[in-house]
Amino acid sequence: MNKIRFVKDIRIVKEDAEPDLMAIRAKGVAELKKLIAPVLVPREYKDIPEDGIYELDFVLGDTGEDYTNVELEVDVVFRVKAMPDWVKGVKINASENSDIELI
Repeated sequence: MNKIRFVKDIRIVKEDAEPDLMAIRAKGVAELKKLIAPVLVPREYKDIPEDGIYELDFVLGDTGEDYTNVELEVDVVFRVKAMPDWVKGVKINASENSDIELI
């Protein structure tokens, strides 16, 4: 998978009607040769991180093709049910930057 170049914005949305459900919305900039869907891929944790930050990688599906200089803003929503109790925030990693949003 190829990472999104830049993370531009992160928003965490919680619904009062469903307190266990949370949506993580990320916007970023990608260099594309053809349109492919962006996704947020959660990291696997063997141990609870000391800082309480849950990390996800902002990536594009693997095309095996060379990129051009075309940049496109991409937007994805990742829905999480029953986030672990230790999570204090979310960090989204792109290839050239990252951003953190506290819960």
